[in-house]
Amino acid sequence: ASAAFTAQAALLSPSFFVFNGGPYVAAVHANGSLIGPATLFPGSSTPAKLGETVMLYANGFGPANVPLVSGSASQSGSLAPLPVIQIGGIPATVNFAGLVYPGEFQFNVVVPQSLADGDQPVTVTYNGATTQTGTLLTVQH
Repeated sequence: ASAAFTAQAALLSPSFFVFNGGPYVAAVHANGSLIGPATLFPGSSTPAKLGETVMLYANGFGPANVPLVSGSASQSGSLAPLPVIQIGGIPATVNFAGLVYPGEFQFNVVVPQSLADGDQPVTVTYNGATTQTGTLLTVQH
């Protein structure tokens, strides 16, 4: 038992999933291998390439265009309108944004060609709500 407390509810509370508590966004290459600096998961993680389509994972984006099925282990549906995703402060092309598992959203995003090598901040804005600050995606030419 505990003392009573107030919890705030919100339709949207977007947040990236992150590796090891952060700051690197849970992201994969098209072949499913992990994105991050080589030191994140030695032998398993590699930086994203400029112009590559990568998959980013998050939650808290609210309902998709397909109604949820209560108790179902699989869910689907896309977000409309598409969210605005920035990598390194540059808008990225979003090819897909949708629910892929209960509570898990996937974003298929093209890494902007003009980014410098290194860790780049990543944000998603959707219907006025934005993901947490301080999340990073590692890119390399």
